[in-house]
Amino acid sequence: MHKRSWLITLFAFAAVLAFAGPVAAQVRIEIGGRANETAREGGKVDVAHSFRSSHIIGMRVKNKDGKDIGKIEDLVIGLANGEIRYAALSFGGFAGFGTKLFAVPWQAMTFRFGENDRHFVFDVTEDQLKNAPGFDHSNWPNVADQKWATSVNKYYKVEPVGGNVTYDDAYRVSTIKGMKVRNPDNKDLGYIDELVFDIKAAKVNYAALSYGSFAGLGGKLFAVPFHAFKFHHDGDNRFFVLNISEDKLKAAPGFDSNHWPDTADPNWSRDVDRYYEDVRTAAKP
Repeated sequence: MHKRSWLITLFAFAAVLAFAGPVAAQVRIEIGGRANETAREGGKVDVAHSFRSSHIIGMRVKNKDGKDIGKIEDLVIGLANGEIRYAALSFGGFAGFGTKLFAVPWQAMTFRFGENDRHFVFDVTEDQLKNAPGFDHSNWPNVADQKWATSVNKYYKVEPVGGNVTYDDAYRVSTIKGMKVRNPDNKDLGYIDELVFDIKAAKVNYAALSYGSFAGLGGKLFAVPFHAFKFHHDGDNRFFVLNISEDKLKAAPGFDSNHWPDTADPNWSRDVDRYYEDVRTAAKP
């Protein structure tokens, strides 16, 4: 009797567990297009993957042991498709490098998303950094130089994002922000105020365009799909071209710089993409 009662109790307990659902798990997102999202309470975890550049730049970087080793100072992206190629990291006093910067391939890092802590993990040792290609703030390398990019990728043993790519369109985020935007008639529309990144896809999704006083819109911001812009450069003359009419700009969904929309909301991104779906990149003026 005792044995039978024990078995009944065991089966009952197992049944309770079966209907209780999975235990909540911690979320982990991998950079470089690789995602490893765990389920919580039987469903897919809704992880914020859309971040403004001002939120990424300055974010802390830790090693695999959880030691704070520095922060992200800047990002390097390819303008042709908006892919994130490198992060410029400063390691502070870690390994005695002071304020020296190191360009690290984006896919060499992992983004950790916690309830109260968001940071990047870069598994690096002091010995590895001693011979790593570094530079100081006032003497950046030419990030568009393919030889430089190849040497960085080779050192960290990674393949270029997206396979073989051209590097003549690589620019730092700090350089892109503030660049002028014009229409095909060469009329000044404003400037790039901010970039919105998709961490999972490792790319720029939107550029926040500040129109200034154009069309009487004051300092209102407008999130425009990044692929709608065409980059123009002629020597030191660099700007973006946006092929859009003034009437369409006036009617575009905008927002105040102090009240950003939730860029991770799929409904918001769907509406923005739909509004600009007929906007095509313009020919160079």
